[in-house]
Parts: sequence; structure tokens; C-alpha cells
Amino acid sequence: MATLPPRKNPTPTKISKEHLTPLQILLQLGFPKHRAEKALAATGHRSVQLASDWLLAHVRDPTLNSDEQREYVLYACPTGQFAERLAKFWADSKELGWNGAHNFMPHMTLISYFKNINNFQASDESAEKMANALETLIDRNECPEYIDLETYISPNFMGLFVEDKHSEWLKSLAVQYCKKLSNLGITVEPHTKAPLHLSLAYQFSSTHFQHLRSMVEKLGSNTAVNWELRLYSRDSRLRNMHVHTVLHTHVPRQHDELELRPGDYIYLPEGACNASIDGWVEGISWLTGTSGYLPLNHTKRSADSDAWTLHATVAIIDNRIELVEQEMPKSRRPPILSSTESLDTPDGIAPDNEPMEASEPPSTFSRQIFICRHGERVDFTFGAWIPYCFETNGSYIRRDLNMPKEIPQRNIQDFQNDCPLTTLGEMQASLVGEAMKSAKVKIDVAFASPSLRCIQTLSKILKGLGSDVPIKIEPGLIEWLAWYPNGTPTWMSPDELVKAGFNIDTSYVPVVKRENLPAKENAAQYYERSFALMKDIIQSTVGNILIVAHAASLAACTRQLVGGRVPPAAEVTRLVQRVPYLACLTARETFDGWQLHPPPFPPVTHTSNSRFDWKILM
Repeated sequence: MATLPPRKNPTPTKISKEHLTPLQILLQLGFPKHRAEKALAATGHRSVQLASDWLLAHVRDPTLNSDEQREYVLYACPTGQFAERLAKFWADSKELGWNGAHNFMPHMTLISYFKNINNFQASDESAEKMANALETLIDRNECPEYIDLETYISPNFMGLFVEDKHSEWLKSLAVQYCKKLSNLGITVEPHTKAPLHLSLAYQFSSTHFQHLRSMVEKLGSNTAVNWELRLYSRDSRLRNMHVHTVLHTHVPRQHDELELRPGDYIYLPEGACNASIDGWVEGISWLTGTSGYLPLNHTKRSADSDAWTLHATVAIIDNRIELVEQEMPKSRRPPILSSTESLDTPDGIAPDNEPMEASEPPSTFSRQIFICRHGERVDFTFGAWIPYCFETNGSYIRRDLNMPKEIPQRNIQDFQNDCPLTTLGEMQASLVGEAMKSAKVKIDVAFASPSLRCIQTLSKILKGLGSDVPIKIEPGLIEWLAWYPNGTPTWMSPDELVKAGFNIDTSYVPVVKRENLPAKENAAQYYERSFALMKDIIQSTVGNILIVAHAASLAACTRQLVGGRVPPAAEVTRLVQRVPYLACLTARETFDGWQLHPPPFPPVTHTSNSRFDWKILM
């Protein structure tokens, strides 16, 4: 019998685990079932990697083996332009001093656990089922086109109340969800007694009333108000605790001290800060679950909801509408909110008959920034593609129609951390360029991350747009360097890119030179780098800007630009997982700063396509 000759370049194979659930994969990795379920619930079932990372971080968590249930809330939260303005309002009002509204993100409570009312708790094994139940809750044909909000201001409370008809509809959603939960063996009651409202400020100093009033009155006019349902959970240890974010590193010097890392959150008992006599308090780390003493001046008060886990979001209103401010009718009795119904509601609202001033004029914009993620990359699609596609003499062979037809000449190993686009990735970019052209988008200056996939994407977009704007290579646009444990990749130089056929602006002097990139950086430093770069780009250019970078870039380049906060490291990772190839975001300059908007063209959506083996038909 003839022997089989050895294959020179065998097709790389992947062991598919698509048929396994995340829980089954964690069990195969050797994690006990109750710990695996706890980790998946704590990370919102985002991925096996996040859950395993959580387990490793919580190895010394004393509650790791406990059966303590997580506590849940169901919120209706604003999104879009209005949410961005609320974020700015939150930041500005915190400068005056902390008030009760700052404990949570802007929201309307539909179901919660607050003050032991309704006791919305569930076992870890139910978390994913609860999220799935929410995602099947909405009937699009029954959703109203908008939700009417009415501004209310008094000396001890400021907020937005929902018009009765729309309030009843929202409450009916809460009732329906409670029925779905009962089928899972979870008994909970919705918030149906208190009037639905979004709290803007309460428990504030009387000296801040006029300033807060003026800020609230500027929130509503000509603003796009979209809404979504969100299911959150929290560690039950957060009950009766305040949340502080870590600002500075602290390495324990005594055995009872807690290690601090920027980006972590600390649970501190209510009143602990005022009771401290030496500047030290005892707290619990959100990142590790361990407790110990820590220097209070290394932390800063944060919203309790910053330490919550998001399990599911469902859009319920997705239209551009105007929120019209108006004076509360003087004949109308102000709604009274019971202090036992929700920790995020005031103890009561006193009447206020003072007239309200007119809101600001409609916003206009003069400049736009379009920020896109690159297209589909070869290595994420084919795995270990380099040994499969390169002969021993260095020549490239296209092994699949979705592999690039040709690639630039360079050191083969440099492709390891700087891969090209797939054929589909190039097509995605061309589609976006053509869509921009149809939407009459005008681009005056274009920047790309030095990653080859970003340069290829921008080149194809500009070609589809019919633009001859040269590409400025900006190393400062590289994604979070923590994702490059082996160091900064070797990129092609501008001259090499020109030789490869790209329209590169070789006279451009980067804001951040490659050699000035930090060897290591945390999430906050990455966001600060991106924000400083954006400010420099805006100041040094005129007209509309197109940027092609990475999944994390859409948030990193815009979050602080529009007045938002720097997210913790875990949230950075979660955001990246929700940004697909060629996702695009628009930032517009208005009379009161930059604001986020959807792009003026539709997104690119497609499904996966596994490799076909024709031999299965033999």
C-alpha cells in the first residue's frame, strides 16, 4: 500500500465550540458549577473570557461559594442626544455638590429592589433567562412614537414626569415582564403606584436651587429623546453601601489593607467617610470582592449604578422627537412620591407656582466628525493564516476568496500583529464610502490609525466617496495598548504605503509620534490620550473630519468630547464587543459643544459564513 506524502501547508483547523453554552465551556475548564454561574451572572453573560477573568480575580472573594442572590432593577433609560445632554447636566451639577440624583444614571424605575420593596432578587442560574425574557417582551406594533415628558421644578425636587397615557403603557410593560418572570419562578411586583418620572435633582442644598433650576430649564427643547429598557443587577453587598471609584494605586503595607487599582470601584458603608478619624476606611473591592482598609483620598464618590452589571437592553422608542418644556399647570396638584417606594425618589414634592423661562433656541452645527471602525480582518476570520498562505520562498497564495487578492510587500512576520482586511472587509468599506456619497457627505480631512487594516478601510471609503483627500497617518489613534502585550506592532512607513498604492499625506507630522506612545497604559490613560488627540485634530484642521480607527476608538475619541465620563476598564471591553466592523459614529459641533448623532446613512449588517467542504457531498 502506498504511503501518504506529508502535506506542506495543511489547512488550519479550528475546534468549534459553538454548540457548547458558556456554562458548559466553563465546566469543561474545570470551574465548579455554582462558581461558573456566579461569574456569568456577574459579567452579564458577555463572554466566557470575561467570566473566567472574573473568577480568577475573585479567587479570594469570601462570597464566592455563597448562595446569596443578586439584586435586579428594570429601568427605562433615555438614549441618543438627550442622554448625552443629561450626562453633561450630571457632570455640571456635581460641581455644585452631590445630590440624591447622582446615585444613579438617568432613568425611570419600572421594577427594583430599593428599600426591600418588591425584593427583586434571582439566583445566578436565572440571569440569562431573565435577559432573554426581556428581549422578547416588546411588540413593535404597540410602541408609541414618543413619550411625553413634563418638567417639574420645586425647592426640593426637579425632574421630568411622564404624561399619564404613556406612563400607563410603560407600567404595562413592567407588569408583562413580571408575568414572564413568574414563569421562571421569580416573584416580583412592578412599580405601578408612584408616578413615573426621571429625577434630575433632589436632596440638594437650598443655596443651589437657582443654579440647578437654570440648568434644568436648558435641558429640554428640540432634543431627540429615544428610550430603551435596561435590566441591571448588583452584588447584594452593595446594599446600604456607597460606591467610590479608585483614582490612585495603593500597594498594601499592612496585612489588613486593600490593594487599589485605578478603574476599580469600592463599596463603602454609608456614613463611613464622615466617621473616619484618620482618613482610612474599610471597603470592599468590586474588582476582586475582597475587603480591607484603604486611604479615602485615593478614591472619589461615584454613582452606585457605575458598579452594576448590565444584562439586556431593548429599544422601545427610537424616533427623533422634541421635548417641549412647559410650566406645570397651576391647578394641577404636584405628584407625591412615597419615601418607601424607591430610594431614587424624593420624600415628596412641594408645590411651586413660579413661572419657567423659555428654553434655548434650536441647535445648529458647523462641523462634523465621522469615526469608523475598520472592516473585517483576516486573522480574526481565518485564525493562523500566515503559515497557511505563505510559501517557504515568501510568496503569498490566496487560499480563500475572502482572503485579500494581494497584500503589500513587507516582512511577513509584521503581518502577525498588523493584519490586512479580508475581501469582505474591503467591500464593507466601499459600501460605506458609496453610502456617504449618496448622503452627500463632504470630507475635508482624513485620518487613519497606522494599522494596515485601518488604512485599507479609509482608502476604500474615500474611493467609494469619490474623494481624493490624502490619508494622514496618526499613531495616536492606535487602540488601547493593553491589548498589545508583546509591544507596539511594526507598522508600514508612509513611504512604504505610497509604494503600495495608497494616497498618503507624507508631509503630515503626527500629533503623537510612534516613539512617544507609552509602553503601558490603563483605560483612563488611553481615553485621555484619545481625547487630547481629538482636541488637537479639531484645533489644527477646518471642515469635516473622517477618522478610521478601532472598535474602542468610537467611544474613546468622543466620550469626553461630548462631556461624558471615562469608563472603567471592564466597560471599555464591553463596549468593544458591541461595535461591529465598519460601525460609524457622527459627532456634530453645536452652539453648546459637540454632540453625538447616528451617521446619515444605514449600517452594514451581515451574518457569518462558515468554510464549505465540498467533500461532504461525495
